[in-house]
Amino acid sequence: MLDDILFYLLILISYIRVVLRTTEGLHILQLDGYKPIRYMRWVVLHPRRCFEIYEILVVVITLSVISVFAVNQPRWLFATLCVCWTALQIYKMLWRKKEEAKKPLVYTARAKRLFGITLALQAIFAVLIVLTFSNFHWRLGAFLFCELTVPVLSICSNLILPLELTINNAYLQDAKKRIRTLKPKIIGITGSYGKTSTKYILNQILSKKHNALMTPNSYNTPMGICKVIRGELTSEHEFFIVEMGAYKRGDIKTLCRLAPPEIGILTAVGPQHLERFKSIENTAIAKYELIEALPSDGLAVINNDNEICAALADKTESVTVKRYSVKSKDIDDDTIDIRASDIKHSQKGLSFTVSATDIGTIEITTRLLGQHNVSNILAAIAVSLHCGMSLDDIQAAIRDLEPVPHRLELKPSDTGVIIIDDSFNSNPEGAKAALEVLTDFVNDNGGKKVLVTPGMVELGEREYVENKKLGSHAAKVCDLVILVGDETTEPILNGLRHENYPEQQIHKVKNLAEVQLQLTKNLKAGDVVLFENDLPDNYN
Repeated sequence: MLDDILFYLLILISYIRVVLRTTEGLHILQLDGYKPIRYMRWVVLHPRRCFEIYEILVVVITLSVISVFAVNQPRWLFATLCVCWTALQIYKMLWRKKEEAKKPLVYTARAKRLFGITLALQAIFAVLIVLTFSNFHWRLGAFLFCELTVPVLSICSNLILPLELTINNAYLQDAKKRIRTLKPKIIGITGSYGKTSTKYILNQILSKKHNALMTPNSYNTPMGICKVIRGELTSEHEFFIVEMGAYKRGDIKTLCRLAPPEIGILTAVGPQHLERFKSIENTAIAKYELIEALPSDGLAVINNDNEICAALADKTESVTVKRYSVKSKDIDDDTIDIRASDIKHSQKGLSFTVSATDIGTIEITTRLLGQHNVSNILAAIAVSLHCGMSLDDIQAAIRDLEPVPHRLELKPSDTGVIIIDDSFNSNPEGAKAALEVLTDFVNDNGGKKVLVTPGMVELGEREYVENKKLGSHAAKVCDLVILVGDETTEPILNGLRHENYPEQQIHKVKNLAEVQLQLTKNLKAGDVVLFENDLPDNYN
């Protein structure tokens, strides 16, 4: 009787722990877009976040002990094992390390279905162990082994895939019907980088005179866009600005079928997400799908400063193309429709001159930082002019622009230290631009220049090279570099050393808490800190 009570208590406590661990696994699976293969790859690359070595050792020892006593089984052994394992599980639940997620798990309908099915399957495993093994010792051994296996989220994700596809298709068809009924003017934005910032800027400009809706945050997938269409888009919206993301060829084509664009902005083609695209050529083909989806009377707005984008503009004949440029100095270059010149930078923001062919010239001031934001503003101006806004309206709207959160955003500080938050992902061009901003700030106040970064990810085979370049560039700009983590920061460290950067000015830390300690120890009023990139939860 006591054995039964102890064993069922063990099952209850262990199952609660299984639920907690399944929640953590579900979070990673959601971050990976519910892709089972990517989730299993994450499991392989991060075994310590899935298994606890000492728990595995406990299971191995327990099974060994059970084998030794398989024939002659003293009563105290089973009770001791149950009590010890239950105590261990309670300890792990109460004292487990809790870290705040950068992008928390969202219990969507799909997440709830997957979570429920997974827990049901794990419960069935527990029941089968109880029914299959009559010997308490073997029953305990089997249950301990089951409890330590990798969560079956990946299996469940595949099992319910047909159901998810059916549900998603119903949502998509409803969203398409709603788009056809409401008929807003759809503006699609894509690019390896710059698309989210351009989206925010364009929305704030158009909203000065029109009723505009944009996809929020990084809602750039079919189901994310579908959710906005079904839940927020109304007949009052004249413009619907849609950020279009892609991880493979065909993704943007799918998004364009969902939300057919009349205007398309191509911000850049670069090495971001090469881990998935495999090559720059594939990236270019994927991004160009937006331009190919435009109607014959549509408008393509393309960044002429990006060589690949300029080449794509050259081959575009089916629609009107407007090119924008920050780098072009030749005022007689009739290929450029809108350009920026006389760019000046300070801790208050940017000022520059915009020249639009056949329209006129305006002086722009904005609180945004970074030359790449000048490029993003030009793209937004080109579209706004096409949508009927005047240069004066645009000038006033840009003056009131709010910085995009976590993208070269100035943060207030009680200590007098200037904080530049550029933590929302990173790419080689963006990181370079951020360091240029850091340089300009220091020229104004003479303070110390500090870089805090964990490095860049999802760059495929270029990841080492690009991170090493970041280190080399930082060596020429920064007085102090704080590297967060080991694996992704190693090439940055090599880049710093390649430039003979002083070792005493490099600090490697494990987490943000250690970053704060270093900043408190080394900074004073007037110093400038750039937080460049913050790795997603599934890369930490």
